[in-house]
Amino acid sequence: MTTGEPNWDDIRIFLAVARAGSLTEAGRRLGLSQPTIGRHLRSLEDLAGARLFDRLPNRLELTARGRALLQAAGGMEEGAGALLRELHQAATAGTEPVRVSATSSVSLFLTAHLQELLADSGQAIAIGSSRARANLARREADIALRMRRVPEEGDLAARRVGRIGFALYAAHAYLEPRGLTGGSGLADLDFIGLPETERRPSQSAWFDGVAARGTLRCRLGEVYLRHRAAADGLGVALLPCFLGDADDRLLRLGDPVPELAEDVYLMLHGELRRDAAIRAVAEALAALFRRRRRALEGTRRG
Repeated sequence: MTTGEPNWDDIRIFLAVARAGSLTEAGRRLGLSQPTIGRHLRSLEDLAGARLFDRLPNRLELTARGRALLQAAGGMEEGAGALLRELHQAATAGTEPVRVSATSSVSLFLTAHLQELLADSGQAIAIGSSRARANLARREADIALRMRRVPEEGDLAARRVGRIGFALYAAHAYLEPRGLTGGSGLADLDFIGLPETERRPSQSAWFDGVAARGTLRCRLGEVYLRHRAAADGLGVALLPCFLGDADDRLLRLGDPVPELAEDVYLMLHGELRRDAAIRAVAEALAALFRRRRRALEGTRRG
């Protein structure tokens, strides 16, 4: 058995592989190559004197020794996260903005109402747009706003703060030359698609079904790009109602689609609830979603 001290990078990578179930997925989450991940796992297995994973077709499965290490390593990660949070709060109390991580559509909503959010919270706020899960335990963000589902890992305090409705929109400048109105059919129109995905059900799959009535002209990955393309008259796009209804250049083509509505959850690490600045921003965010509920859901225009 190899002797020596455990390396935190080895532990961190082991945790990622155990949770992902494969080197490929762990590499994607960590931004590391498979050879690098494999090297760290071998180092940890040498130190443990035993295999930590059974290599099965298409996945890795923890051995008994691996399961024991996972339980201990999870405690180490939580302890390291608590230490980082305490150090960060002591070093930056009153000097740094509260960091909010949100999806691109929610980031657009927050930015549109940033003045009232700043006034209500009394705090400086930094908004970052990302689909990836922010690691709140390691202070990659102070607050995360995510859609559809809440991660179950870690000491997270989560609450549903709102729901976003989605509907089809096209520019007046696109519809009027064709003699169309909001009540017209969708046959033979041009469509601005979402990125393809194998996930079912999904907004992309639903929209592709609608777009089959006409011509799918392009796919755009971010909501602000689809909004811009629709406003420029390229065709029909699926947009959040708060975004499409507020743009006078656009006409909504029907009611919000019930099955596409997405719940928004506010999450923060359990220990951060003691931080007055973070708590103030969290309450201001929840209040903003309450005030704008009808516009978010698409039950009131504007």
